[in-house]
Parts: sequence; C-alpha cells; structure tokens
Amino acid sequence: MAGACGAVIERVVARFGADTETNDGVADKATVAAMGFRVRRIVPVGTGLFDFAKPVAERAAEGVDGIKAVIAATFSSEVRFPSLAVRLTGALGLPASTMAFDLQMACSAYPYAIYLASSIAANLGGRVLVVDADVQSRLVDVTDTSTALVMDDAATATVVASGCTPGGFSFLSSPSNALSCDAAGPIRMEGFKVFSFVARDVVRLLRPFGNAFDMFVPHRANLYMVRQLAKTLGLSDKLLAPDAPFANPGSASIPATLALSARPGTALVAGFGAGFSAAAGIIALPDYFCGEIVE
Repeated sequence: MAGACGAVIERVVARFGADTETNDGVADKATVAAMGFRVRRIVPVGTGLFDFAKPVAERAAEGVDGIKAVIAATFSSEVRFPSLAVRLTGALGLPASTMAFDLQMACSAYPYAIYLASSIAANLGGRVLVVDADVQSRLVDVTDTSTALVMDDAATATVVASGCTPGGFSFLSSPSNALSCDAAGPIRMEGFKVFSFVARDVVRLLRPFGNAFDMFVPHRANLYMVRQLAKTLGLSDKLLAPDAPFANPGSASIPATLALSARPGTALVAGFGAGFSAAAGIIALPDYFCGEIVE
C-alpha cells in the first residue's frame, strides 16, 4: 500500500452528456435489470471533449487559490496534443508555470490521478485540479450490446488538497486484451473475463483496506457487478451506487457518484477494468466538502 500523504477532496463538479438514450426496447428486461442502466447520457455530435470538460473545470476552480497542477484523466481526446490538461490550464487563466499533464488509464484513472494529485499538493503546497472526462459513446460499436448499452459520457472536476488522512493507495496491473480499445475504437469487452478479474483480483486488492471508512465508491462498471463486489467485501451498507440517470462513463463514474451522493467523511474509491488495471485508495471529504452537478 503506497503513500504517506492523504488525499483531501474539497469539491467535485460533474456533468453528463446532454442527450439521453434509453436501453428499454433495445435489450430485454432481464438484461437491463441486471446492468441497472436504463438510460445513457451522450454528448451531442459536434461537441468535443475540451468543450465538454471546460465548464466543470471552470466551476470547480472558481474561487480556489493556489492551483499548482492540472491533471486530466482521459483516454478519448480527439486531439493528441496539446494535451487536455494544458488546454484547460490556458482556458482557466492559470500561470504558465502550472504543472499540467494527461493520464490515460481508463477505468482505474481516477484513483491514480488522486494519488498523484495529493502527492503533488503535499510537495508543492496549494491544490491540484483533477479533470476526469471521457466521451466513450463515440468509441463503441453500436452492434455490440455488451458495450453499447453500458458506456456513456461524463465530465468531472475534483479539487484535491493534501492532509493527514488514514489509509493509503494500492495498484494492480495484470495485462489483458479482454477489455481494450484501439486508438480509433471500438471498445471491446469480454464480459465474463472482466467479471472474473473483478471477483478474484480486485477483491484481493481491496480486502486489505478493511472497513474503517464511511463510504465505498467503486467504478460504476454495472450495478450488478458493484453490488456483488460490495457484498463479497462486506461493504453493502457503505456502498454508494445511486440509481441515477447515467450508466458507465468510465473512471468519471467515481467522481460523478461523489458529486451526486457523497457526504463528509472517509471513502474507499476503487477503479478497475480496462487493461486489466485496478487502483484504490482512501480519501477524506472534509466538513466543507461540496458536490455539484452542472448542465
């Protein structure tokens, strides 16, 4: 378990794709019920990732002094470079000396980004802005229902500080093509292999964290999977998996859930899937924590 510096999450802002698509009538009722996703939120044609993510970054950074770095967790940018983080740094009017870089880890990106952000905040002082955003809907094969009925779009921005908090972070890398995506798509997923990875390897990753925290916030792969994961770990009573009007927007599902339903306290956040890669860690949400959804 890595990290002496604790991650303090002060603010999370999220938005979802403006268009709504339903899974009813596309898949049978049993499949929809098992996934737990009735609707998907899709970014309209003509809107790029930067324009989608900019409003949440602006809102999260509003009134925040001392932003030392911007980390963009994304794998779907249609622009190779300048990086999304560099473009957002300019749009926010931050100094040219601001550290800015992109992180591409798909499902596990948010815990990775938070670990790095808290370490940077501890070393440089101030705060770090983590923007976790993906437009996945353009990377799916619409004929492949195993992905097309699951993946949607979200953009989030998290203000991270460093402090004395319990716990640490753990990581897992187990290369597999069972959940993969070429540069131009599509996302390919072998559901049984992914489920087996979560049921076996991710459980082993998470068990050492115990239950000495207030909330469990896993990546929203599908609601059946995360509920089974929580049950196996004895964390069903701490699980945050709201019956919300969005599906699986990748790693952004974690901060989106925090924005929707988190409260002050401590949380175990966990991202897992693509790669295979997994990451998890304990974060602290102070009494002044603020979660917000914007259009």
